[in-house]
Formats: sequence, structure tokens, C-alpha cells
Amino acid sequence: MRTRARARGLTLIEILVAITVMTMMTLSVWTSFRSTAQSMKYAEQLQVRYSIIRNSLSRIAGELSMSYLTFNRPADEERHMTLFDGRDQFNRDSITFSAFAHLRTRKDANEGDQSVIQYFVDRDVNDANRTHLYRRESRRLTGDTPEQMQQYFPAYIFCEDVKTFDVKYWDIKKNEWVDEWRTVKKDMHPDRLPERVKVTLGIMDPNNEREVKYTVQTLLFMQESLDFSK
Repeated sequence: MRTRARARGLTLIEILVAITVMTMMTLSVWTSFRSTAQSMKYAEQLQVRYSIIRNSLSRIAGELSMSYLTFNRPADEERHMTLFDGRDQFNRDSITFSAFAHLRTRKDANEGDQSVIQYFVDRDVNDANRTHLYRRESRRLTGDTPEQMQQYFPAYIFCEDVKTFDVKYWDIKKNEWVDEWRTVKKDMHPDRLPERVKVTLGIMDPNNEREVKYTVQTLLFMQESLDFSK
């Protein structure tokens, strides 16, 4: 009778072995699930980040393609109502240009489709270790210089965590890319737009291990300065 009772039950060691096996199986399943969830979250963040970068480059290229210059200003007027001012600042360039790219968001607003747009890289106001690409825009042509625009018009973060912002301009006369293009300086490119513009954004990857660069090129269609007096 005692032998039969022992045959029908489990020893303490057998129970401990069973619990250990079940624990290992549960831990294995949980580890696999957590790894899959983390991979899905990382992939989603990566897709969102790449989407923001693509949209940012697309908008910059679209606005640059609508750049224009005009001769229409009084002879004694020192201000340049339209301009294309691209400055080389090592790996953090800046560019200010007039374009037919303003979008009115309010009905009957005292605005047109002409404006002056400015892109530049600066530090985060709350975290000095981060730098972003900022965008500034006037709602109409004011004749302000790029420096004056910093005083009169607010800027907002256009693309986060941008390490480098490099802009090149194709000079059809030299048949080469140049680092600066300033139509307001007589010794550079007065009243003449570049044929093409190449924009490169340097973004740190999600792991902050290396800088990844993304480039876009665009044509500037209105090469001739507009003259409405004719």
C-alpha cells in the first residue's frame, strides 16, 4: 500500500524541477516578447524621424524653387525688398531669400504670397547640447536685412537635432558649386540667382552614435529678375 501511494504522488524535487522549467519557459517567452516590442517601437520612431526629415527637405526645396528677385524699387532706395542671401558658416550655414511661397491661413489677411524666408541652425533654448534647424518668415516684403529679421520676426524649430546644415549653390558662369550666394553684395552675385541649390542636413541617428547626412537638390526656375515696369 505504501509503495502504491508513493507511485501516485510527486516528490518535492520533481515539483521544484517542474516549477523551474515553467519559470524558464515563461522568462524566455517574456524576453522574446519584450525584444519584439522594443524593436517595433524603435522601428516606429525611426520611420517617424525619417518622415520628418524627408518632409523638411521637401519643403525647403519647394520654397527655394519659388525664389525670385525684382528690379522694382526706387533708385534712391537702399533696402533690398527681394534678396537671396546664402552665407557659409562652416557646417551651420544660413540662407535668407524672397519667394512666392507664403501661405495665408486667415481669410482677408493683409498678406500676399510673397515673403522672405530664413533658415538657420541654433542651440535649443532649454538644452545647450541640442541644436535644431530653425525657420523664420516675414508675412510680406519689408526690406529688412537678415540681421534685422532676427529682431522683428520670431523663429520656430523646423527640424530637431540637426548637427549640420550645409548649402551649396551652382554657379553656371563658373560651372561649379560655390559656398556663398549674396545678391545684395555688388562684389558677389548682384541681382542673379543660382541655377540650382543643394541642401544637406546632418542628423544624429536615434542611438546618437553617428551623423547621417541627407541631401536634396532643387532648380530655381525664375532666373530672370522680374521687372513689372515694362
